[in-house]
Amino acid sequence: MNTVTAKIMKRLALLVVICLAFVCYVMGNASGMVILIVVGFILEGAFWLFGARLFNRKKSSQQESSS
Repeated sequence: MNTVTAKIMKRLALLVVICLAFVCYVMGNASGMVILIVVGFILEGAFWLFGARLFNRKKSSQQESSS
């Protein structure tokens, strides 16, 4: 797979995860179902965890290529 395509797919996956987290928050607040809010927290945690890893790799790979 092309590196540009791989980067786009990773960012789209992150966008989908954060959108799902937002939907879970909204549905959980509207219906009063705590489980949806918990799922929203889990999805948001995944977004921040994997998003941070994605951007940290990008910075470190740029530093290695410039050296």
